[in-house]
This record gives sequence, structure tokens and C-alpha cells, in this order.
Amino acid sequence: MEPIRIFAHRGFSAAAPENTMAAFRLAAEAGADGLELDVHLSKDREVVVIHDETVSRTTDGKGKVRELTLEELRRLDAGSRFGREFAGEKIPLLHEVLELAVQKNLWLNIELKNNKFPDPALEEKVLELTARFGLTRKVIFSSFNHYSLRRLKEKQPEVDTALLYMARLIEPWHYADRVGADSLHPYWPTVTEEVIRSCRERGLNLRPFTVNQAREMRRLIRLGVNGIITDKVSLLSELLGKTG
Repeated sequence: MEPIRIFAHRGFSAAAPENTMAAFRLAAEAGADGLELDVHLSKDREVVVIHDETVSRTTDGKGKVRELTLEELRRLDAGSRFGREFAGEKIPLLHEVLELAVQKNLWLNIELKNNKFPDPALEEKVLELTARFGLTRKVIFSSFNHYSLRRLKEKQPEVDTALLYMARLIEPWHYADRVGADSLHPYWPTVTEEVIRSCRERGLNLRPFTVNQAREMRRLIRLGVNGIITDKVSLLSELLGKTG
């Protein structure tokens, strides 16, 4: 069995502003095997890394990401709300994170934020960018928009697609088969021993989110998930014996 991989949720977001290059670099330094990040399209169709549909929560600006140009987005401060030492951090472009992943030999979990505003162009652009950097085999595409994941799989069958979900689904492994997905990314309280065992028997990858408590980390490690998505990279790294 492969080792359990640590995915830093929006980067090392417990130590730096989420979805910034600072958070991604700190995640690599803290022992993360991979980065979890969120992507949207700007008004001028560039792939940018930010979680929300608007910029108001994480930056000093206002407005919808899809209604702002790249130039307008890059003028915003995405770090000061977390701490003064991060003043001037920018909303990254996806290609900047891909460059870092190549340099640091990191896996990527790219979440397509296209559930509220579906846009097939986002799917096409992320496939093209990851292929350009030679990362197709080290990227997991996830989304709450499962139609989008099915289209990704149809366009590029070798990619790993992961179904994000919050509910306590009945036999979610059967649903994954219907969609044609390779992985499940469930909200961690929904993950039972039966779910883990059944996924393992069917060759489905299971990577719960967002796991920040040591007790729950230990349970999932013991039961043998494939990866854990967390804000607390250092804590999980310590529990897995990847530090020191």
C-alpha cells in the first residue's frame, strides 16, 4: 500500500493566507506531499487560484472573480487580512503553482470551482495547463460539480477525478462507478470503516477533507485512507513520522 499523502488545504492555511504562494511554499517546507487549491476563471479567461466566487473575504477588494480582469485581480492584496507580514501577497495564477509543484516535486489537488457558475472553458484550460507542465499523472481534479468531472474524464481518460461531497451517501463507491471517477473526497465526518474498506476493495482512492484534529487523523491513518486534506500540515506530518 502506498504511503498516506498529506494534502495542504489551500496551502498551509493555518500558517499563511489561504491559496497564496506563501501558503504553498510553507506547505512544502512543512512536509506536505501535495497542495489542495481552488481555481476560477477571470473575466479575461485566465485561471486564477482563489476559493470564493468573490474576492471580498480574502482580499482588500470587492466583486465577483468572474467579473474582474486578471490585471484587476492582481492589484488586490490577498495577504494582509491574515497578517501584516503577508501584506502584498497576490492572487496566484494556476501556472505559478504548477511551476512550484514541478520545483518541489509536489502532487496537486485542483478543485474546479464551477458548481455555481459552470463553465466548460475552465475544464479545458486546466487540462491544457497541467499537460504543458507534464503534471497530468500528479494532479487530482476534484469538484462538487460531478458533471464537470465526467467531462474531464471523457476528454482525458488518464486523469484522476475525485468526487467532492458533504452528505452521508449510501454506498458512494457505486456512485463513483456510475460517474466514472477514480477517487472520493468526502467531508471527514461521513467517512466510516465500511466506506474505507469498500473503496479499497474497488481500487478507489479516498482522501477526506478537511481533517484538523489529531484524534481523527489517527483514526483515518489506522483505517488506511490514501490521503488526508488538512490545514494543519505540521501536525499531520508529525503523526505520520515525516518530520524530525
